[in-house]
Amino acid sequence: MGSITDEREITVTDSDIDLGQIELADDSRLLEEVVVTGQKSQLSVSGERRVFNVSSDIASAGASAGELLASVPSVDVSHDGEISLRGNSDVTVWINGKESGMTADNRMQMLSQIPAESIESIEVMTNPASKHGAEGTAGIINIRLKEGKRAGYYGSAEADADTRGNVNVNVNSSLNTGRFETFASLGFKSRHNPGGSESRRNYDNGTRLDSDGITRKHENSLFARIGANYSPDSRSTLYLSAAGTLGHIRSNTGTSHFSDLPSQWSANLSRTREHGFTRGANILAGYRLAFTPAHSIDMNVSYNTWQGSTESDTRNDETWPDGSTEMSEISQHQRVRINNWEAAVDYSGQLAEWLRLEAGYKGNYNHENSPASYWLSSASAGEAGMPDLYNRFKYDTDISALYVSLSGSHGVLSYSAGLRGEMWSIRTRSLGYGETDGDAPLFSKNDFALFPSASVGWAFTSGSELRLDLSRRIRRPYGPQLNTFENVSDPSEVHLGNPLIQPQYSDALELTYMKTWSSHMLSASAYVRSSKDKISHVSFLAPMSSDPEINTMYYGHANVGDMLDTGVEIISRNSLWNTLTLTTTVNLHNNRMKAWSTEYPLHGAMYTVSGEAQNRFVWDIRCMASVRLPWDLTFQATGRYNSRRTTAQGSVEPAWDVEAGLRKSFGPWNLSLVCKDIFASKKSHEILYGDGYRQSIEKWTGGRTLRLAVSYTFGKKSTPAHDTHNHIDTGGYGEGHSH
Repeated sequence: MGSITDEREITVTDSDIDLGQIELADDSRLLEEVVVTGQKSQLSVSGERRVFNVSSDIASAGASAGELLASVPSVDVSHDGEISLRGNSDVTVWINGKESGMTADNRMQMLSQIPAESIESIEVMTNPASKHGAEGTAGIINIRLKEGKRAGYYGSAEADADTRGNVNVNVNSSLNTGRFETFASLGFKSRHNPGGSESRRNYDNGTRLDSDGITRKHENSLFARIGANYSPDSRSTLYLSAAGTLGHIRSNTGTSHFSDLPSQWSANLSRTREHGFTRGANILAGYRLAFTPAHSIDMNVSYNTWQGSTESDTRNDETWPDGSTEMSEISQHQRVRINNWEAAVDYSGQLAEWLRLEAGYKGNYNHENSPASYWLSSASAGEAGMPDLYNRFKYDTDISALYVSLSGSHGVLSYSAGLRGEMWSIRTRSLGYGETDGDAPLFSKNDFALFPSASVGWAFTSGSELRLDLSRRIRRPYGPQLNTFENVSDPSEVHLGNPLIQPQYSDALELTYMKTWSSHMLSASAYVRSSKDKISHVSFLAPMSSDPEINTMYYGHANVGDMLDTGVEIISRNSLWNTLTLTTTVNLHNNRMKAWSTEYPLHGAMYTVSGEAQNRFVWDIRCMASVRLPWDLTFQATGRYNSRRTTAQGSVEPAWDVEAGLRKSFGPWNLSLVCKDIFASKKSHEILYGDGYRQSIEKWTGGRTLRLAVSYTFGKKSTPAHDTHNHIDTGGYGEGHSH
């Protein structure tokens, strides 16, 4: 290498041959670059977290952050957007280590507007240390967005379309000149989501109420992000970033209801037209200072805002048992406004070779103001407002936390112990029509709790580690779960909140064995999680406020007692024959819930809601197979299966789905073809039962979809004159290439 080739003709004879001295002339052309083509591991597992690399997932082409979570091992996303981890829906989702204004109410709306092309990786922590926060009894999912760290400029662009008419266009770029690092993302998404539902409710007295619905939903959204890091010297960095989302949603739903309940219509054709908008923004500013290579402090503050407005008009054409008909229209207007501040100060210092100290403060201050109102129009009453149903919900939550953590290693042992103290206050008001703050009672609660965590690891052989983790975590009720506003847009049921919900506490113990070989990885975890005052969906029959002679179904949340979850989770990654990679996750666990009874406030009275004892074995499996084929082709298939699961008042029936994709590389170009839900099997089926009824509910959305995506990566390396600090390259842009 680096010399000119010299070729000579030689005649081979029976005698020795003397070639003499051969001098090779140097090649004046210098090597410009080496391109190494490869593929990142789909999943990497460390002691505290698992990291899912987005670029290795073919199904990420054209997907949103919400869709992408369904590809992460141990994570499940339900039909209505509920995210669960190991079967537990109480999970905290962060973006770049922060809540970023997300709540359980607006989380899926925000995630659906973030393109997967802007995401670098997804981290999952099932037993996070106390320094990471105490919210979320199932754990934390952290979505890391792309930020270019390599010197020079790099970027990627992607466009895709599918058979449902969905279109996505995304562009990401970064520029690093040494002291300055900048990054930017822009994405547009247009989505069409058909769906449907089927409900069969049977009452103990022999009557019934059946509902069948079809929904068509369309959404346009825009996501933009820009940021910069400035390092005036090798010790300090200033960073600033901003992100925003815009969305417009419209949908049409037609539902046919049939009933033989006394004093009620026998048929009701309900047609709902809904439209609305969402707007969100996040601004983050911070300063990082390294006093010495072993001591540093990081200070940052962020402001988050989220606004959403929804207008819906529902027309009900009722047919009564005597053959008479009646038409009515209900209009609903609801607006959600959430403002949030986050602040953090984190210190890290190496006290000794075997001991590191981490300490800090984190604050989260949230304010929500959500007015909602109804209008009724009918042939008999004309058009009028419904002041009894008007509600302006105000919800303030202030959380201040101090934490300290000690960690280190000595020989084959690693260890950590931490303690987090959180003080929080909750203030809520539900204002009726024409009321001011002085007219409505204030519900206020202040609380304080300690959240310890500890872990110890033993690397007893090369590539093997045994790790024990324990932690205490909390689940606080969020705004809509507390809001007493009654949503009566559906004539067959009413949704409302419960202001009496108490926080849920959880204690977890997990033992993990990890083993890595050159081509294989195995992680096996045995865990026990006990929950006190578990927060769960509940349903019960009660008289309607508009007609006390008719019982209807009410849906809300309540504390349903204690629950014990024990299980084993096995994750394996196997590379076979240098072409096939199998990533498999199996979760086997048992849910045990005692019989429970609680009181639910409604219309000035208390209604008893209860559930039977539950003890059920649950399992789920997920397997992703990736095959590297000739001609720069990669094939990937993923299958999922969830067994029947227990709920507070019933069960969720088994569910499964399969997807597959093919990717072809043309240098910096990638062409992907993905088929989602190949067998159109992705549905949810829930069984509910309570005092006086039993109900079966099936829901589905989307169905089989074929998506074609084209992406392009670009970039150029440079050697900045002022590159005074080293960067950790977290992957940069592109798939399977390093420049």
